[in-house]
Amino acid sequence: MSKPFLAKGSAINNDTVAMEAGRKRGSIKKSRHAALTEAIELAAQQAGQNVLSPTQRIEQAKTKTKAVKSDYEQLKEDYEKLLEKCNSLLLENFELRQSTRTI
Repeated sequence: MSKPFLAKGSAINNDTVAMEAGRKRGSIKKSRHAALTEAIELAAQQAGQNVLSPTQRIEQAKTKTKAVKSDYEQLKEDYEKLLEKCNSLLLENFELRQSTRTI
């Protein structure tokens, strides 16, 4: 028996099955191996892996994108506030130094 190419617990999908069989990624195509791709999807579902349809993946990506944009906007807002505070402190520091020089 040959040594497996992939680590135990790897995701079950067309690419990992192809690599385990000693082939290249992408060599298992739905058009050429319909029965095999169905068996791979079924095995993935039985293994408890969540196999999403293309529309579900798009919706998931949209949700993640919205969350990232929201996080970005919040970070940008926080950055602007901190930058404003830093500039204010720099100005105050400058003014205090000027006043101590005149004393």
